Amino acid sequence: MSYPEYLAELVHQEMTDRRERRIARRIAEAKFPRLKTLDTFEFDQQPNVARDTMLALARGEFVSRHESIVLMGEVGTGKTHLAIAIGLACCEREHRVRFVTAAELTNMLVESRSAASLSRRLEQMARFDVVVLDELGYVPFDKLGADLLFSFITKAYERRSLVITTNLPFARWNEVFLDKTAAAAVIDRIVHHATIVKTEGKSFRLRAAESANRTGAARE
Repeated sequence: MSYPEYLAELVHQEMTDRRERRIARRIAEAKFPRLKTLDTFEFDQQPNVARDTMLALARGEFVSRHESIVLMGEVGTGKTHLAIAIGLACCEREHRVRFVTAAELTNMLVESRSAASLSRRLEQMARFDVVVLDELGYVPFDKLGADLLFSFITKAYERRSLVITTNLPFARWNEVFLDKTAAAAVIDRIVHHATIVKTEGKSFRLRAAESANRTGAARE
């Protein structure tokens, strides 16, 4: 190897190492509860979830367009797995990602309001390119929490991308925001630039438990 070739190889290796460190920082900053990828998702158990659609979303092009994703379906049907996988793929493309449940985010906003730092918290969350908002509708909010969550979603609209998982159809989002007008406004903003994916069927965990029980019974 000539000196220029050797130098070029060193520069390439340094750039590669720096990129890998940036990606590692992005993943740590995202605070995923666990790491999931699309290649471990059981697409055969969710025929309504198109593999090609999810792979296209994982390329992260929706982020530059400030579009959102809504993963809607019953508990345990893979919504959080898909959301984490997309978020992780965005980290690998060096986007800033933050994973948080709807309840956690609402609590953070309520505490920030009490400490007179709500604007700073909203700006802090708005710095992320993608916010994965998990479990919307799982925990009821009071009026203050619902209003603050509405404020966050309004602030993110057309500025950042949201990946939302929910067990509620849009017709029941008024149960989250405690007001039909507010729910309609949130839905209008989210679906304006969004890909909506619906999961169906039994919980993956329930199916696994049933399968284990059948296997155990067969062995007996």
